[in-house]
Amino acid sequence: MELQSLLEFIRLQRHDFLNHLQVISGFIQMNKGEQAREYLLGVARELERLGRVIHLQMPEATAAFLAALARGNRLQVEVDYDIRCHLDSCAVPGARVGRALETAFQRVLSFLSPPEVRMRRLEIILQESGECYTCRLVFPSGGFPGVEKELQPLKDILSGQDGRVEMGEIWRDNGKFFEVLLFFPRREP
Repeated sequence: MELQSLLEFIRLQRHDFLNHLQVISGFIQMNKGEQAREYLLGVARELERLGRVIHLQMPEATAAFLAALARGNRLQVEVDYDIRCHLDSCAVPGARVGRALETAFQRVLSFLSPPEVRMRRLEIILQESGECYTCRLVFPSGGFPGVEKELQPLKDILSGQDGRVEMGEIWRDNGKFFEVLLFFPRREP
């Protein structure tokens, strides 16, 4: 994992935390206690959501997520994530999961980072589904040439681990998107 990205994430969190304190202080100084309370509740919800990343129970996956959040911020790509599980029963070794996630996040963020890309948003959902964990990446299908070729290394990383990768275009109400699914099998109980 890229240590520099993790340090960047910590710097971003510190900056955000100081900004949040300043906003809350401003509401209190203006005697707007209800707005301060609502703002504080919103900050608490975001910290709870971030806590799900930190408690994935697989340090390599946590590091990959945090590095992606920092990189997305640096590249001005909105990274929206929804963590619905932890990875404590994953059969794929943590180093492989971390490498697969890091590779997927880096490559997709590089597709979305050029200034001519209008919809700069990556949606990530991590959940349990049957016998495996699924990490779903969805981003606007902006005619990126060679997407599947660029993501081919994911298949190599997961080969021999019973993991797999699926990818293709999907349609939603607001247009065409590209979807990457990473499957990590669960250990037998």
